[in-house]
Amino acid sequence: MKYRYYSIQRPVMPGGYPKPENNKVLVVENFDNKRFVEEVVCQAWGYIEYEKPLGHFDVVNYELVAVKIKTLHLKYIGKDDWGRYVYEDENGKLWKNTSCCTPREICEERGDTLNSSAGNEFDGEPDCFMAAHIKVEYLPEEGGKQDG
Repeated sequence: MKYRYYSIQRPVMPGGYPKPENNKVLVVENFDNKRFVEEVVCQAWGYIEYEKPLGHFDVVNYELVAVKIKTLHLKYIGKDDWGRYVYEDENGKLWKNTSCCTPREICEERGDTLNSSAGNEFDGEPDCFMAAHIKVEYLPEEGGKQDG
């Protein structure tokens, strides 16, 4: 499997993209001009493909946008003791939104990055960031009522 990341701020150049150990760069492709890329729904200068997914901070620090190749369906299950929104995916894994101070639906719509929950506990501390190549689809609440 390949993991593609688009460079949205500058052409791909030496020193301008991450080179983590044990993660081979498979392809580096620059476009002639910055152009709109449907895969990521924004303009980009080019892309880099890796053998394995990049870590959250590599994606953020190098201003890359990942192609979403996996989808998780999340169901809202409540707020933890610290008022963080908690979701459960189809595999039973819990996810938390640690940066949302507005109604939950606004944070879902803008695509906040979620964190796993330590020990997969409802009130567990936020742990690792969700991988950039994962697309989130929020399931509607049963009964159709949304709470914030």
